[in-house]
Amino acid sequence: MKKYIQITATVVTVIGMLNAGFSAVAAPASAQPMKMFINGVHQPDVLNVNGRTMVQLRAFKDPANMSYSYDAATKTIMISNPPKQMTVKLKNGLKTAEVNGKSIALDAPVTVQDGRTYVPARFVTETLGGTVIYNGSTKQVIVRTPTGEEQFNTLRSGDLTKARNLALKLPKLNNGINIEPYGEGFTTVYTFPKGEALRYFMEYKGLLAYIEINASGLAEIKWQKDTLGHNGQAGIEPKPFGDSVYFSDNFMADMLNYGTIDSTGKLTEMGAISRYMNEEYANVISVPIEGEVRTDAK
Repeated sequence: MKKYIQITATVVTVIGMLNAGFSAVAAPASAQPMKMFINGVHQPDVLNVNGRTMVQLRAFKDPANMSYSYDAATKTIMISNPPKQMTVKLKNGLKTAEVNGKSIALDAPVTVQDGRTYVPARFVTETLGGTVIYNGSTKQVIVRTPTGEEQFNTLRSGDLTKARNLALKLPKLNNGINIEPYGEGFTTVYTFPKGEALRYFMEYKGLLAYIEINASGLAEIKWQKDTLGHNGQAGIEPKPFGDSVYFSDNFMADMLNYGTIDSTGKLTEMGAISRYMNEEYANVISVPIEGEVRTDAK
């Protein structure tokens, strides 16, 4: 057996005007366009207004901390943030926002386009409690909601099992590495180095992929290989993990099997969970492995 494991393995919906919007960050002049990410998700639909990056308000979703509504009579978008005891009102075309009854200047006017509301990213992060980071080297704007910031901290340095589940839920950026799977099957196998959460192998239908979570909390595909020998490979092949843990998710049978793999490739199953019988595991892939301690906290 190879060391990589060859095992077969709403958010509040807001009507009309509230289809979008995000805070603005000044975008430097560059031939390469900026890319916006919110809680690890790429936002392809952004605007540039007067040199400011505008994002959809709907994308800044955080049900635990805020909700959105639209008053058709006054054409006003309202944001409620109970944890901060804050109510925000926005109107299309205005370069101000009303926050708890007080007027606050915006970097650029609220813009409604194709039924979607766009606002400056700095406004939503600074006013609604999120964070925004500009990475000049990668041409990326990284935005996180309050809950997204908590999850980012868990991902980087928190509980190992929780961090792994968060890592697996992140959308994967292929960065031009995109090989189609050739085989068949209903099982996806995830393999992590022992004690780690920020890098893993994923195998599905004979396609093996290596994914890393970068310092910004984005999941990047670094390498792919068709293990059936039909579609080749792309990227830089990583070194074997050595001692590892695996989680085998069969979505057809709704079963989760898990265990360990030693440096020689020997697999030891430690448990199997039927999601039919254990509904609390409906969206869970990573479970605690006895005796395992996190070693990659940042």
